Amino acid sequence: MANNFLVLGTLAALGWVFVSGPPPSTQPTARPAASPVAAIAKSPALEQRRDPVPLVRNIRVSAAPPAPAGPAAPAEAPAVAAEQQAQDDLDRRAAKAAAELDGYKRVTILGKASNGAWRAKGYRGATEVRLTVDGTGRVSMD
Repeated sequence: MANNFLVLGTLAALGWVFVSGPPPSTQPTARPAASPVAAIAKSPALEQRRDPVPLVRNIRVSAAPPAPAGPAAPAEAPAVAAEQQAQDDLDRRAAKAAAELDGYKRVTILGKASNGAWRAKGYRGATEVRLTVDGTGRVSMD
């Protein structure tokens, strides 16, 4: 019985040495000199940031919805109103696309200003900004 404990203890010691690896040497080892580029690359203070990449989408223009059948009224008035509405929707989508192409995310069109420019709200990172998109597609912050 005592012999079994001796064998078991010896196997446990050998297993421990095998798992933990060789003991650390007391001799100092020569470390390779770290390059200055590696030290700069690890520095958190020199982190480079980029502007957000704009998301480009294809904008499909759908046909104007058919005019509802109603009492006999002048045909030109609803047609002109529907055409104006379709043009407004197209301009609204173009203004939103221009703001997104300029790098703003989650763009929301707020309305049209008296001078014909579109007022919008967008995000640059986590910061909300107010935007103006003029008739030529130029985006500026308010």
